[in-house]
Amino acid sequence: MNTSIINRIANDDLPTLFRACDQASVSAQKQYVGLTVASLSLLIAAAAVASLTLNDTWDKSVLAIISAVVLIISIALIVAIRVSKLEQAWYDGRAIAESVKTLAWRYMTRTEPFSNTQPDKIDELFLSELKSIFLQRKAFAIRLGGQSAIGQCITDKMRQMRNLGVEDRKRLYLSERIGDQRKWYGDKAEYNRRSVNRMFIVIVVLHVLAILSAVAIVRWPEFPLNPSGIFITMATAFLAWTQMKRHQELAQSYAVAAQDLGFIEQQASATMTDEQLSLFVANSENAISREHTLWRARRCVE
Repeated sequence: MNTSIINRIANDDLPTLFRACDQASVSAQKQYVGLTVASLSLLIAAAAVASLTLNDTWDKSVLAIISAVVLIISIALIVAIRVSKLEQAWYDGRAIAESVKTLAWRYMTRTEPFSNTQPDKIDELFLSELKSIFLQRKAFAIRLGGQSAIGQCITDKMRQMRNLGVEDRKRLYLSERIGDQRKWYGDKAEYNRRSVNRMFIVIVVLHVLAILSAVAIVRWPEFPLNPSGIFITMATAFLAWTQMKRHQELAQSYAVAAQDLGFIEQQASATMTDEQLSLFVANSENAISREHTLWRARRCVE
């Protein structure tokens, strides 16, 4: 392949360890979110059963048993989330993937410590750094299922980009790394901003419905269902969901990160030497790493 026509660096062109950790992290996140949603849904179901007001003693006993069983299942799911450490796996996988991605872009752009001062040792140094990142979280290896052993640690596209001239390396870095990362931050900021607004409206509506239900029960005390407790439990569940997702914090931090990368991108001069590109990439990657570090800190991950 002619290196002069490289126009795209996709995730498949990065080290296989990145792809394996990225996929494992996404899988752990989906499982964690899925179990959390199931647990909150069961709490709402238990509240719905408990809200039924029946006169027959036998029917009341059946409802009490059903409510207890639902609550036990909900507690079991909470314990499963805790024991499986899915949240930790989600964060660890993301940490490894992002570190590997940063390392790969430093390699491809000839940024320190992968400059051309010792070209015969560059690959060896990269593999050593890659192994060091992985060994920092060896416990995560069990979730990779052997995926990290399939594929290349240094792909053909990585070598080809590294062999390009400084202007082509700068072009690819600006479009495929800075541009792609800015778009990701921007999209996530907008998504979380909208989620904050949606959750606020839903929680307010549920509280209003709870108040109206309480008033309705006073007016019609014979009604066999008291939905006030259901709406209160739903509002609490949505509030817990909002706290878990932290939409407000993420919307702000992602918007700031996108702006920071925009400022950094403007610092790219029309022409650059290898040394100037190396410094530019180092500053950019430090900014991206700083945002990820703050993300992990907000999640209170050890």
